[in-house]
Amino acid sequence: MYICFINQTLKLREMANLFDKAKENGTSKTKVEKHEVIEMPQFSKQLEKLANIDAQMAELQATRDLIDSEIREAGKETMISLYEKKGSFPGTLKIVAGEKSFLFITSDKYLKVDKERYDELVEMFGPEVVEEKTKYFFNNAILEKYQEVISDMILKSKKIADADKAKLIESETTYTIKKGLINELATLGKKFKADVKKMVEEIRPIFNVKMTEK
Repeated sequence: MYICFINQTLKLREMANLFDKAKENGTSKTKVEKHEVIEMPQFSKQLEKLANIDAQMAELQATRDLIDSEIREAGKETMISLYEKKGSFPGTLKIVAGEKSFLFITSDKYLKVDKERYDELVEMFGPEVVEEKTKYFFNNAILEKYQEVISDMILKSKKIADADKAKLIESETTYTIKKGLINELATLGKKFKADVKKMVEEIRPIFNVKMTEK
């Protein structure tokens, strides 16, 4: 009887192994989307022309992005240089190049900051450069669950489960660079022994380029 039990166990293990092997050797089925094929040969030239236009647009966009990047970098370096010379934020720059010109705008807006980046900036420059804001709001599901007793909703209420009390109020915390900081980089830089370029690289203000007539 015992030997029979062992044999059955071994067979079950072999079956399990066979299933594992089948899974290893098998291929996963990918559902192939089927399309109705409609022949419209009259659009052959138009589609070819459209494909060429798309390729040209992609090439032009890549060239534009490269030029825009060069202009932004030059504008940023010029702004930083003026900032350090004057000791104050120079504001929007009008850069003239031959018959063309553009405005280089350094906005008082910054790239998003998460908790990790917030902590890094506080460590580098102190709490003056960043803000932490927490919004509190009710958990609607819990409020709806206890809508009949909401008027009695106090900490010692026996009508609300202890486990739900902690869930009743939720929060959302966001981290941002402080408004107006772009005007204080020279002062803060001296305080934390960092030049304007270092400050700009760390707080990452948003730059814009606007083409203008000379």
